[in-house]
Amino acid sequence: MASALTGRILNPRSDGVHYGPGVAQTELPGLVARVGGTRAFVITTPSVERAGLAADVAGWLGASHAGTFAGSREHTPAPVVIEATDAARAAGADCLVSLGGSSVVDLTKGVALLLGQGGDLAEYRMERGRPRPDLSAPKVPHIAVPTTLSGAEFTAVAGITDPDVGEKQMYLDPQLLPRWVVFDSVLAASCPARLWAGTGMKVVADTIEVLCARRANPQTDALALGALQLLVENLGPATAAADDHVARGRCQFAVAMVFPQLAAVGVGLVAALRHQLGGGLGLPHGEASTIVLPHVMRYNLPVASEQYGRAAAALGLESPEALIARLEALTAELGLPVRLRETGISRDDLDGPVVDHVLNDGGSRGNIAAVDADGVKQVLAAAW
Repeated sequence: MASALTGRILNPRSDGVHYGPGVAQTELPGLVARVGGTRAFVITTPSVERAGLAADVAGWLGASHAGTFAGSREHTPAPVVIEATDAARAAGADCLVSLGGSSVVDLTKGVALLLGQGGDLAEYRMERGRPRPDLSAPKVPHIAVPTTLSGAEFTAVAGITDPDVGEKQMYLDPQLLPRWVVFDSVLAASCPARLWAGTGMKVVADTIEVLCARRANPQTDALALGALQLLVENLGPATAAADDHVARGRCQFAVAMVFPQLAAVGVGLVAALRHQLGGGLGLPHGEASTIVLPHVMRYNLPVASEQYGRAAAALGLESPEALIARLEALTAELGLPVRLRETGISRDDLDGPVVDHVLNDGGSRGNIAAVDADGVKQVLAAAW
């Protein structure tokens, strides 16, 4: 007999999502005005700026464009957050527009945090065993325009790397959640194939972790399964043809389906591993997720066979083992690395502080199967 449903549903405090080819050009100026902005500051990456997209966005914003910072770096190093904040403050920014992937989104959240709170960035991080810091000061509104399958635009958490210790640290404030997300498949066509595939497989991993979350419910299950189907059907075509706006748009919609559920149910070991393989060893989040996903699934299988079975059935597969095999095959089809050693990470790198950092990450504590140091080492050894 099924147990009674009990729990909570968290509704993110964002205003909404605009999606479709060309919507950034048509909607951005109005969205800036809607959030009360008159001086919109764009934050992006050197590659997006070189592609001309930052100039396009500045042109669409017109008189409300206050300036652009194009110095975002992978894994959002803390010094870059401080540099970007100084630039935004000097520009008199009253609205932030992120243009790029998850590192850009997290950088923009960090800028919003410091513009609102002032002070030293490190004093606001989440730390196990320490009271949560007071982050009640009002934050500058953030409009996210993702060009990858980031997902960070749907969370109120910023992952910022402390380069001195090689650890990605978390900053949480509901006010950091972007007010609007703009999914424009024309802008997304600028994302290189490997980056698109990697970030897409990261979202695949997130659908699996939502299904396996301890607080999962029928709503989160339905949205995660639907997102998984969209991704498995469309990642291949969207990677093969950047201008396939139908496939890229459907992948983006899958992100909008699954990521708001993370606020309600949390993430697991895949997320913890990618945070720290990225922050400590420089591995892109998408590729880290892709590599560790099947090994985390095998680690969780003794307690997650029912959830994996439902995911398998949604894809027309017969068993959890067939699901793991299909995801491994999809990784190969997309041309992504399947082992950590293929990325330049040595076996010795995994014997450093990575294990401790993974255990300190909230994803480990939320994993469906209990995680200890031996478990992390087991998964990393299998993934290497």
